[in-house]
Amino acid sequence: MKKINLYITSLILLAFTACNNDFESEFDLSPDERASEAVKEFKEVLTSSEYGWLTHYYPNPNKFGGYTYILNFGETGTVSMNWDLYDYPDQAEYSVKMIEEPILIFDTYSKFSKMTDPEIGELGKGYGGELEFSFVRQSADGDTLYLAERVNEDPMVLVKATAETSAQLREYAKHAEHLTRRNESVVPFYFNLSVDGWDSSVNMVFDENRSIAFLSYMLAGESKRELMPVNFTHEGFEFHHPLVLNGIGVRSFKYDASKNQFDITDVDVTGAFKYETIYTAELDGMVTKLFGPKSFDSSGKYISPKLLSLMSGLRIDGASFKSFDVDPYLKSWAPKTFEIFFDDWTAIKFAIDDFEQVSEDIVVIKSTEYVFEWSPPFDNQEGIDAVMNTEKGVAIRALITSVKGWTIVPVEIKEFGTDYYLVSNEDPEMYVFFE
Repeated sequence: MKKINLYITSLILLAFTACNNDFESEFDLSPDERASEAVKEFKEVLTSSEYGWLTHYYPNPNKFGGYTYILNFGETGTVSMNWDLYDYPDQAEYSVKMIEEPILIFDTYSKFSKMTDPEIGELGKGYGGELEFSFVRQSADGDTLYLAERVNEDPMVLVKATAETSAQLREYAKHAEHLTRRNESVVPFYFNLSVDGWDSSVNMVFDENRSIAFLSYMLAGESKRELMPVNFTHEGFEFHHPLVLNGIGVRSFKYDASKNQFDITDVDVTGAFKYETIYTAELDGMVTKLFGPKSFDSSGKYISPKLLSLMSGLRIDGASFKSFDVDPYLKSWAPKTFEIFFDDWTAIKFAIDDFEQVSEDIVVIKSTEYVFEWSPPFDNQEGIDAVMNTEKGVAIRALITSVKGWTIVPVEIKEFGTDYYLVSNEDPEMYVFFE
């Protein structure tokens, strides 16, 4: 019995010695050595993907949408990259350092640095991104890296790219063109999301400059609106987070070219974004804000294809149509106006008797006269009268002063004015973007 006990004791001592050796081999390192090992492991992970990493980076999800990059980290400290906005390669120097934890740092200026450039994005502040990211964790399969901004701690997720990712990145612009209407045929203005199980449809207007969507809808009789950051994919686009109504959340959409719509791809959810003639919301205070006593003049940057077709061929002294302008504020020295500008900056100015408020977001333009505004000796009232009395001129004036009015659809509501669309209620394929 004593021999058995002695044998068991020997085994225990041997096992303890082995564990102690493992303990020493793992932990008997100086802090500098442990830091060096952590940095080495993080860099090995970054450089392990043959085709780099894909990220939808949100520099400031409270104000901007996502911008997609492919980042390919080299072992010599150079990261090659491309992004969804423009198709040209770029590179920067990067480093991995231990600053309380392993940190990825973009050391030199590149297209990724534009996320922090104060000269673009929000004036004086840029997009609000960062250039230093701490390592959080790696997925079990090794295909996903979870990082966080060092200061704001907003996440940045890197997904291992494939041989097809680079080509797929070029598909993003096509979907952006649909949301910004740059490649549209004539379609109704309203882009509405209907979902099985929702009580209301949701209208979406996309702001390309900030990659963010303005969502508006009615809920229990009240108008609702919110800004939703967006990032594109090679199939369509995604919301930054799910939009939830009636307990049903939607986030991901895939473009169906045969129907010119974006279908929901979230599991167990059915619905789609479609172009429709009906606005699904009524936004409180839009007429008062934009056409009331504190109004500001705006210029029409983008004109829908159908409205542009109506304006084409309209010429004064050889100058062709250029843009619209609206000044809804009655000044002591000038009336309220709606103007049609031409390439030589002459203008047909409609003197507005009143911008009549039909509802919270519908305004009717009432005009009794128009004038041709330019300094003598270029005044040509007879010429403008002749043009406005043609079939096209009569149609243009009838559209502008239609008793059905125009619906105001904001893109961004700001303290002083807003960016918005005026959509004709006579024909929702006629619309103008003002800013």
